[in-house]
Amino acid sequence: MASSLQHRSEPRLFLRAILGEAAPCLASKAVAGCAHPPQAPGRAAVFGLSLRVLLGLCCVVMCLPAWGQARFEIRSAYIERSDHVYQLNATMDFALPQEARAAIHDGAPLTLHLSIVVRRQRSYWRDDTVAALDQNYELSFHALSERYLVRNLNSGEQTSYATLDAALDQLRVISNLPILDQALIRPGSRHELSLRAALDIRTMPDTLRFLLFWVDDWRQRTEWYTWSPQL
Repeated sequence: MASSLQHRSEPRLFLRAILGEAAPCLASKAVAGCAHPPQAPGRAAVFGLSLRVLLGLCCVVMCLPAWGQARFEIRSAYIERSDHVYQLNATMDFALPQEARAAIHDGAPLTLHLSIVVRRQRSYWRDDTVAALDQNYELSFHALSERYLVRNLNSGEQTSYATLDAALDQLRVISNLPILDQALIRPGSRHELSLRAALDIRTMPDTLRFLLFWVDDWRQRTEWYTWSPQL
């Protein structure tokens, strides 16, 4: 675990060292000689500094771990009515690569995003969108208690687990999620539901992500799972 953390921290420290030296470097060149007023750095100095920063960014990219693609799919999904509200139940199948599991333990949160679309099918016109909603969950490691936390980002509800596998099992199963009011359903019409899930782990801080905007963190997304329930 220590080697994994060191592997991810080295490029950040390297880049910080480069950028941290930038201001002193320019300042020293600008005020060289106490008898003369400060002057703007010359083209050669600016070019040299830019080249150092560019080389530093390239080194950071080369040091980032190459995470493989893992299995991720929706195995089953259905809805049922309870107190005039339709609730979603779904089961997903996914496995995280070892690098992703280590990143979570080191403090990088895992986000599960669900996209849900309900459409009313029409014969001679485009299907009418009845409802579209997003549901988000976050899995994180709390170092002080050494517990894994799963939080519903929409409602704020939170549950803790002793192991990462137990927390992942919780994410794989969606139970009784309210998605649609019965009043929005038109009797006698055929409806279609579509569900898609996405996993996201962000391992870089926001400042570094801004500089390395072309580098993606680990993300996975399922295909759309579509079915026509009897409403």
